[in-house]
Amino acid sequence: MSFSLSHSRSDYDHAVALFPTSVPASWVGADSTACQTALTKASGLLSALATRYDTASSKVSVIESRNSSVGPVGTSPS
Repeated sequence: MSFSLSHSRSDYDHAVALFPTSVPASWVGADSTACQTALTKASGLLSALATRYDTASSKVSVIESRNSSVGPVGTSPS
């Protein structure tokens, strides 16, 4: 996987680990409900992003394996 994609995924994984999935139990009322709804939606978006990272990693791996079988660019076979 490309270095920048790998680094980005690492940053993503770290951020997701810190992301709250629920409001504190001491929060009550309409604002608490609205915040929980927003957290739930954001969690769904984060999950969708993880799927996109997996797809991108897979595609990059295919490209890298093709490039490694071709050899260095600009050389001609002997």
